[in-house]
Amino acid sequence: MASAAISAHYYEVKASIEPMSSRTSSHFSDHTRTVSNRIAVFAMDAAGRAGVSPQSFTTRTGISAQELVDRTGRIDAARHRRVVELMAYVGAASRVMPDRPHMLFPDFPVLGNLCLNARTLREALESYQTFRPLIGEFDFLGHRETPDHMQFEYIAEFAPGSGFQALSNFQVLASLIRAYDVSEQTVFHVSLMGPALPGTNDTGEFFGAAVRYHADANRLQFSSALLDVPLIHYNVTLAPFLREQAQHELLRVQRGHRFSYSVEHLISEIIKDPDDEGHTSSSLLEQTCQRLNTSRWTLHRRLQSEGLHFTELESRVRSKEACRLLSETALSLGQISEQLGFSSQSAFTRFFRTRHDVPPLAFRQRVQLGK
Repeated sequence: MASAAISAHYYEVKASIEPMSSRTSSHFSDHTRTVSNRIAVFAMDAAGRAGVSPQSFTTRTGISAQELVDRTGRIDAARHRRVVELMAYVGAASRVMPDRPHMLFPDFPVLGNLCLNARTLREALESYQTFRPLIGEFDFLGHRETPDHMQFEYIAEFAPGSGFQALSNFQVLASLIRAYDVSEQTVFHVSLMGPALPGTNDTGEFFGAAVRYHADANRLQFSSALLDVPLIHYNVTLAPFLREQAQHELLRVQRGHRFSYSVEHLISEIIKDPDDEGHTSSSLLEQTCQRLNTSRWTLHRRLQSEGLHFTELESRVRSKEACRLLSETALSLGQISEQLGFSSQSAFTRFFRTRHDVPPLAFRQRVQLGK
């Protein structure tokens, strides 16, 4: 994407999201966009440094530790918003990461491989912006270029005025840029909305210049002299394969975590609701349709377009929740089967054995022995 096109898109997007800070969470009903669960992992670690236990993190965000094991997992809009609000509340910032080009990319190797093998820094930055949805889809990174400098501006959809999300993004950008800086002399001028964050006293040293706070926007600026310098170690043979891999991964994210993902999450919320009992298949379907404000026919049709059926999503959620309850609680099999809406304990045992090849008690014992 050309610079002018990106800049035009950025200013169009900025105008559309500025009013969002005054909306309530009920307005965020976009079920098609997601964020990598790696972001939640980073947030949980940072919250832990601020004194928030993993159990409290789960309670406040709705994201369980089990969900964070799958490195390809995604988090929906509602729970990502809770993560952002929690981080803004506790004031926990991810500390400035070490100045190395791969600091984020071990968690996003497809994106990292592509960005660290471009002909020039300009191409690397364009690839980074194009494929940033692999990380998340709830923020915006625009840029403008002059003969002397390149300036990025970051806008977060949730908690846009806090600055802590911008800081993390600028750290990633700075490290990527320095991977193309042979002289290692690039200085970044950073402005952040909001006050300085706890644990970020060394940001000036990281960026090479003092960070300005209480700014009107989140901006990172650096000299444009580096943009078109060829990368010495560029692998021209490998480059098209890396881009194709990134395109396939982006397509997987866009296709694999859309309507069916939101349906699965809603089923999970209903089943976990302590005030709601008797989670039969028909009641789950009815409540899911009500929350999505859609008919059963439309729900089934949209799931079928993704090659799925409601009963499979229902079974998947019951299976995950059963594993969680067996692993993290002392509830009896009878209590678990009742909470999950099974007609009897034997029905629950048959279901669990079918999904996991072991009966539930054997699964619980295996987990306890592994601790």
